[in-house]
Amino acid sequence: MNGLPPGPRDGVLHQTVAFHRDPLAFLRAGQVEFGDVFTIRLLTARPVVVAAAPESVGELLEADPDSAHAGEARRSVLPFADPCSVFGGDGAAHRAAQAHVASALSPGAVDERREEMAAIAARHAEALPRGRPFPLLERVRDVTDEIFVRLVLGIDDEGLATRLVASIRHLLSTPGNPPVTLPGPGDGLVGRLGQKLFERRQAPALAALSEATGDRRRAEELMSLVMAAQEPPAIALTWLLDRLGRESDLTESFLAAPEGAEADSVVKETLRLQPPASAALRRLTAPRRVGGHELPAGVDVMVPSTLLHRDPRGFADPDDFRPGRWRETPAPDAPFFPFGGGARRCVGEHLAHAQIATVVPAFLAAGRIRPLAPEPELMVQRATVLVPKRGLLARVD
Repeated sequence: MNGLPPGPRDGVLHQTVAFHRDPLAFLRAGQVEFGDVFTIRLLTARPVVVAAAPESVGELLEADPDSAHAGEARRSVLPFADPCSVFGGDGAAHRAAQAHVASALSPGAVDERREEMAAIAARHAEALPRGRPFPLLERVRDVTDEIFVRLVLGIDDEGLATRLVASIRHLLSTPGNPPVTLPGPGDGLVGRLGQKLFERRQAPALAALSEATGDRRRAEELMSLVMAAQEPPAIALTWLLDRLGRESDLTESFLAAPEGAEADSVVKETLRLQPPASAALRRLTAPRRVGGHELPAGVDVMVPSTLLHRDPRGFADPDDFRPGRWRETPAPDAPFFPFGGGARRCVGEHLAHAQIATVVPAFLAAGRIRPLAPEPELMVQRATVLVPKRGLLARVD
């Protein structure tokens, strides 16, 4: 595509590997060399314009959703996302899909289930291995999957719920380090093979969802939601538990008031440094000026939380964990968007906050969670999310 800003000159494969292995370092290097707006080319999405100026958040996330499609851009990275789903749809399709899940994810509906969330979390916390290392992310995923299946989808049948949770776990388990996105249609022979592999892995979860809903088409829409909605909250909860394991002095105050001002500051600072979603993606439907550059219609634009949450123009000492900054007056241009923004703000935001208030205390009450690595693990890229490189290895004493 002509007329795009300059960017790294390395080959597509080299850029893809570098981006997945260390997205923060890769994007920072591009910003240093080319400025706030530059173009990258990845195997799963090429080309992509990175818009890392603080004003880009308002320019794109708050834009008319008909002029900047989030679903279409996401499908370029995750071609399996259903165009009629909350995650992969645009326009009327997105609004219809959102209406299907809005009642189950409303604040009132979520708050009614908090006691059940806490009970599910406590049961899983009691089953954590003792005295040996384990990947914390896997254990937290089990909790969020069960909460979603039982409390959001409302599946009461014990056998069906257990089968669906297990099939979701299998579907989202990605081998390799870093875990990379499966190729999709349009990627040649490798893409066709990837499509077949994905369909095979998806089949048990899709069958269970079809049985639960009695509607194959509805199950296909929900599959995209399951894939997109389950990873970010599990990642966020895991990073938060890892942080509290490192900052033990914060644990007592967090347990005393999980939704108090001090706990809120810890949550925000954790999401700032380790945002589960690596970026907001938009595909322009008309030419648009972004960060001082005229971009053509059809281009995919990435607004990277990876970079912007650590932008020194918005945050002093941006790489330091300083929860107290959130009790001060923030810089007027401090970019912070862990749940997206505008018309595409995450529909599950309230559920995520409810899980923070119920799951985290349950795990903390089960014992001292001690991260094995002396420093927080490296964030690696997986599709549209940032995951800890080793799944956050920890032990419970």
